[in-house]
Amino acid sequence: MIQIRRLSTQETDSFLQFMDGPAFTSQPQWHGCYCQEYLNSRSENEQATPESNRVLACERIATGVMQGYLAFEQSPEGEIVIGWMAANNHNNFRLLPQEEEVVATIICFSVEAKKQSQGVASALLEFALKDLPSQGYRRVQAAPLASGQFETWGYRGPLSLYKKFGFNEGPMVDEQHVLVIKEV
Repeated sequence: MIQIRRLSTQETDSFLQFMDGPAFTSQPQWHGCYCQEYLNSRSENEQATPESNRVLACERIATGVMQGYLAFEQSPEGEIVIGWMAANNHNNFRLLPQEEEVVATIICFSVEAKKQSQGVASALLEFALKDLPSQGYRRVQAAPLASGQFETWGYRGPLSLYKKFGFNEGPMVDEQHVLVIKEV
């Protein structure tokens, strides 16, 4: 059974263990990002290393700048993280244009390779859509690949996932990604 929890300082070690280990076995090009790419400034990204991103993730979790959800599952070794979804105040993502403060943006999913296609991303999104309004958000948005395909580098989640949860398609945000929006 999957349990979803909001990222908190108490979950920092679990988040780090996931990012250090199984988070990117199917997408190794993202290993070491610790979901900092959009939280960093351009200059921070130019100088970023896995170690600096890890330190920033810890600092940003502690200050609440980094937000999202973790999916846990019981294993013989105890509770382990099998998935992550970055869902944050849109304006915390420094590489994106500013929005209203009531907008949450989902920027990334990472699901352990052997748990993919088993409903983990759906569980994360479903939980977030119920939880985000309690944090004052009135709109949730994302920018998945418009093609509907989910390539190995398509970390934003598949378009079909958002459609399943009632997101409406908006304009293209670049040549490959479409804005999807849901009022909550």
